[in-house]
Amino acid sequence: MQAGLSTKNAPSPWVVLPHYAFGALAFLVSCILLYFIGEDLTRHYLSPKLFTLTHLLVLGWITMIIFGALYQLIPVVMEVRLFNEKLAIITFILFGAGLITLSVSFWTFTFSRSIGLEAGGYMIVVAILLFTVNILSTAAKTERKTIENTFIITSIFWLLLTVILGITIVLNFAFQFISVSHLQLLKMHAHIGFVGWFLLLVVGVASKLMPMFLIVHGLPRKLLNYAFYLINAGLLLLSIGYYLIPEIWYYTLSGLLIIAGIAAFLRFNYIAFSKRIRKKLDVGLKMSATAFIMLAISILLGIIAVIGPDFTASFQTRIEISYGVLIVLGFLSSLVLGQTYKTLPFIIWLKKYHSKVGKSKVPLPMELYSDKIAHYHFYTFVAGIIALITGILINIVIVIKIGAILLIITAILYNYNVFKIIFHKEIKQ
Repeated sequence: MQAGLSTKNAPSPWVVLPHYAFGALAFLVSCILLYFIGEDLTRHYLSPKLFTLTHLLVLGWITMIIFGALYQLIPVVMEVRLFNEKLAIITFILFGAGLITLSVSFWTFTFSRSIGLEAGGYMIVVAILLFTVNILSTAAKTERKTIENTFIITSIFWLLLTVILGITIVLNFAFQFISVSHLQLLKMHAHIGFVGWFLLLVVGVASKLMPMFLIVHGLPRKLLNYAFYLINAGLLLLSIGYYLIPEIWYYTLSGLLIIAGIAAFLRFNYIAFSKRIRKKLDVGLKMSATAFIMLAISILLGIIAVIGPDFTASFQTRIEISYGVLIVLGFLSSLVLGQTYKTLPFIIWLKKYHSKVGKSKVPLPMELYSDKIAHYHFYTFVAGIIALITGILINIVIVIKIGAILLIITAILYNYNVFKIIFHKEIKQ
């Protein structure tokens, strides 16, 4: 974010910082919870405790930090002011309250009507509506019409559809007004959220920021166009399939389109990394690079889960759970961990030191946190994910718990750095 972007339109840090604080704490709580429900990862994924963990990770950890980052990033990238900062704060409060209500209700969920789930779901839906209004109203003012911006805006529409489908599923548990099985609806909900919201957003943001961080130019942007159309076409077909055509051949066709789009994006990133001027990667970029490796592995698991070959029949459920875990805790969490170090220090640096550049000596953004601790939790994170996936696949709970302990250590160290940055005291010269 530092290079090549105007910062005059950046919002107040107090719009952004609560999202990072909440997200960091949600990550820690999720990792602790993972340790205590480790055995649930070897069973069926229709588990109230796994629902709790999944929504804490997806909404409280990943989406919450993405919201904060987007409030900072979109005005800077699109060169316009955020439409309404007060609306962003209201959205944060409503979203956080809805998530807590939803998570507590999921823990005791009995697959019947739950007033707590409905209340939490409604608060989250309203929060997402407010977020959508804020971001789209901001984007409407920009004159910069780029493929990266198109990815971001499209992802927000898929996010809105994801949460609407989520509350619909909650209501369907109580009133049974949709004939399609809950399992099919949950798979649709999960894939619209992952592919439509997270993946499209990641492609849009990463294709803008990664070339800046790596210092590389002249990349084949047509690959981004291929990625956009292939991923959206595949997701649209997949969503229709879960509702109308639950056939393996149809899922395979839809999945191949999505995979082809992802391949185009990964090719774009491979070229960016191979042509980069900045050869040495900092910890943030190491985590981001690791995320794309985990994405590739998760795609392989996803293909196996869909095809369901005979030799995997005895542990098919564990493959499907590993696929979900690797996407959420591997790919997405690795990206959030890495990009925190590319965004949060700069937000604080901008607030405290931007006006002093050229007048006195100021620290670099990377000096606002401990690089040593960041590298420590990079290693514990990778080791934790490896242990976690291994434990799930071989069905040994103690290995899962070892992975969870390593991820708890990761979360503690990450929280240390996040709050060190947030509460950084200005260095007086």
